Amino acid sequence: MNIREIRNHKQKIWIYALVLIPFLYFVCVMIYPLLVSVYYSLTKWKGIGDPKFIGFDNYGTMLKSSDFWLVTKNTLFLSVVCTIGQVGIALIIAFLMTFRRLKLKAFHRAVIFFPVVMAPIVVGYVWRFIYNSNYGLLNAFLRAIGHPEWIRFWLDDQNIVLRMVSIPVIWQYIGLYMIILMSAISAIPQEVFECAEIDGATGLKKSIYITLPMVWDSLKVCIILCAGGTMKIYDHLVALTNGGPGRATESLAMYCYEFTFRFGNFGTGSAIAVTILVLALLISGLIQLLMGRRKE
Repeated sequence: MNIREIRNHKQKIWIYALVLIPFLYFVCVMIYPLLVSVYYSLTKWKGIGDPKFIGFDNYGTMLKSSDFWLVTKNTLFLSVVCTIGQVGIALIIAFLMTFRRLKLKAFHRAVIFFPVVMAPIVVGYVWRFIYNSNYGLLNAFLRAIGHPEWIRFWLDDQNIVLRMVSIPVIWQYIGLYMIILMSAISAIPQEVFECAEIDGATGLKKSIYITLPMVWDSLKVCIILCAGGTMKIYDHLVALTNGGPGRATESLAMYCYEFTFRFGNFGTGSAIAVTILVLALLISGLIQLLMGRRKE
């Protein structure tokens, strides 16, 4: 073996070693806990002692519960609304940022992105103060503009509370997807837009027929991240309503926490956690399928 072969052999060893380190970390942090959760979901366990294997009884009990279907409906509703709100508004803002007449673009980006760095629990308590029926900013604003008839108990009315709690979530993460989409737009060659302007394309036509198709993959990633992330929403709801009134705003993540730590039923809690994962994967696969077909 000559010196060059030895050097290449050492480089391969270093490459495999460097790849192995994050792979082992991923297995320890993600794969192993996932497999443990799947195992516990098939057992009856109170957190102490030895788990008792009971098969799919936890899933059967969970599926027979009306509360499970209610919180699943709440979670899916929030996932759909937040995905449309966050990614849709972020896409519109990203398009507006491409207009040459818009001034102070750096300032607008900073202001819109600022809520992303805030803790979700803080955002929840801030909006809880805004929604407060007695001294909240929203009702005070409605009184100031002379429309007291519009005043509502925003977090106590079961007919509107789920839509109201989605607004803080949408507001917080618009900036994240705006940055992703703006990065994708900035990667589009300027020659494409210049040719379109020569052909008489306006700003709106350029956004629809040029920008949107060329950022389609980034848009798909944003939708998958948003839809999957909202499936495990927890902090905002705890701060705003704690799942109330009743279970009107309770999510699957809150339902999982309730069974696991409040009732001490780790088996059913693990079954709910696995269900959240399966739903998130199904939604991601559906989005991938639909948007893949649209691109073709």
